[in-house]
Amino acid sequence: MAVTVVMVVIFYAGGVVEDTKGTNYEEPLITETFIIWAYILLAIAIGLTLIFSFINMLSNPKGAKKSLIGILGAAVIIFLAYSLADDSLLNLPHYTGKDNVPATLKMVDTGLFTTYIFAGLAVASIIYVEIAKAFK
Repeated sequence: MAVTVVMVVIFYAGGVVEDTKGTNYEEPLITETFIIWAYILLAIAIGLTLIFSFINMLSNPKGAKKSLIGILGAAVIIFLAYSLADDSLLNLPHYTGKDNVPATLKMVDTGLFTTYIFAGLAVASIIYVEIAKAFK
């Protein structure tokens, strides 16, 4: 955590890239380092999550069954989102970038649809719980 705090201070107070100074697009000097640090923290979080989930499944086999059902449900939702996703090229005048390709568009659409489905399920479950409480 101390490394992150130091990096945040350097990010905001450590100066900007010379060519961007004084423009609306000022870029801090350590932007790339900060992004790499974020990827490292993400990898650590994913690794620890997987390790502790595996340990929990070994110590609680009945809970493992519920976890596997949840993972299967998430996989079905992601597959559904992938099926709904569109990979049509976008008509973007004056855009010369390399990201307007079917594979990227399909993945982004999948992510958006997955987010929408999970958000809808979260709202529906909140409403269900509140209504169920009212009838108890």
